[in-house]
Amino acid sequence: MRKVLIVVLSFALLSTACSTAWVSTLDSILAAAAPALINILQIVSIANGRPMNSNLAAKINGDAAAIKTLASDFAKDGGSSACNTLQNAVATYQVDQTLVLQLAQVSDSKTQTKISLLTDLVSGTIGAISAAIPACQAPTSSAENASAEPLLKLRNFVASYNVILTAKTGNAAVDAVTPKLVIHQHSKVARYVSLGYLK
Repeated sequence: MRKVLIVVLSFALLSTACSTAWVSTLDSILAAAAPALINILQIVSIANGRPMNSNLAAKINGDAAAIKTLASDFAKDGGSSACNTLQNAVATYQVDQTLVLQLAQVSDSKTQTKISLLTDLVSGTIGAISAAIPACQAPTSSAENASAEPLLKLRNFVASYNVILTAKTGNAAVDAVTPKLVIHQHSKVARYVSLGYLK
């Protein structure tokens, strides 16, 4: 599943790499990936009966926000300095993912399987994030890129993640909380205004 996600994301990203549409694509990936990563921390804490690592959760949110800001700066500037700073921020976010993976160990085998499937899916987003960022050179544009279909099928990532997330494990505490942790492709306002049509 992870390999399929990377291929789909990378293919879709290649079509938008040279226009500034990649910035909104990157924002969309992070808007789903960062909460998905934090959800894994929550599941681990519930399964182990310990408080969630709130410092790591805050760091993930902060690092994702930094990537969004730096991506916008790079799209405007296009210089190698801005690109290098952005790449360093992505590397920092990747370290956050590694830390979550190191903490994602529970004794309940069914919950551990759920966590492993979720971490495999989420770790594929680093490839998508990296693929979204154009090469470190002045951005170019073309009519073809401007009309390209936006990035990955984010709904596929969100749908796959939510199916795995809400699958029953038999652990009552985990099964009670996971339906509340589903991620969405669109903001709460957009979902409300569309009367639930947008997910």
